[in-house]
Amino acid sequence: MYSLEVLDSSTAKVYEKMTFPLFRPRLQTLDPEGMTVAVGATDLGKPIGLVLAQIQPGAISTEVLSLYVSAERRNAGIGTALLNFLEEVLLKRGCRSLSMVYMTGKPTTPALEKLLEKCGWSSPTPRMLICKSDRRVLDAPWLKMYEKLPPSFTIFPWCELTNEERITIEEQQKTDPWIPEELVPFLHEEGMEALTSFGLRYQGQVVGWLITHRIFPDTIRYTCDWVREDLQKTGCLIALHAKAHKRQAIAKIPKAIWTVPLHHENMVRFEEYEKEYLTSMEQTKGSFKILDTEV
Repeated sequence: MYSLEVLDSSTAKVYEKMTFPLFRPRLQTLDPEGMTVAVGATDLGKPIGLVLAQIQPGAISTEVLSLYVSAERRNAGIGTALLNFLEEVLLKRGCRSLSMVYMTGKPTTPALEKLLEKCGWSSPTPRMLICKSDRRVLDAPWLKMYEKLPPSFTIFPWCELTNEERITIEEQQKTDPWIPEELVPFLHEEGMEALTSFGLRYQGQVVGWLITHRIFPDTIRYTCDWVREDLQKTGCLIALHAKAHKRQAIAKIPKAIWTVPLHHENMVRFEEYEKEYLTSMEQTKGSFKILDTEV
């Protein structure tokens, strides 16, 4: 018979292989009252399952980061028990909703979606394309086509953005918003990869950017890119990517990954067009659940 418990840094180490490498450091600093919550399942002292979640600022909503049950113990209700136990813990912490984003096309996807339905989560909805590439993307004709821009455009390292330019962007966004909320560059600067993060000036004014992160020694994530809407048909956003991919190749960093929100239809069509130059293209879905506060 298995048992469930809220983990802390002293009990979580044996569960490290049950979550993604990106999240494993969180298990080393777990505090039962902290913003990261981990619930483990054990049988005779052996770990058999883990659910890891992050309470969002404001402590009202929580994102499930990962859910894992050992292969030999699946289809026995352990995943359901982990999610239900997590709900109880979060309700006591004042949380009111749960959300989860997951990759489709995996062998475990049907089982996960069945589990979410069983636990009363919303019907999954498509969210993102996940695109991965290697050096072959450098052969894409549009990268070469927009490699050089007219003299009115200047590409510069994002780390050279001046304080005056930063203030101007912030003030413009307050009075006449021109940047989608999730693509404001300052939200993504922490830990950015300076080698491949660039800004774009048009007639001396900052009008675009590409912010990247080195998520693994061999992988650059293209995290946030945007160009002012009236300039998007000039190909200047592609020029930013061309610059970054070339820089990445020179530095011998072989892999790149980026996401495309499905509601950006033009970007989705472009990714479908460049599919032959990618190593893979996958899709994510999202689901949520409003917690029953009366239980």
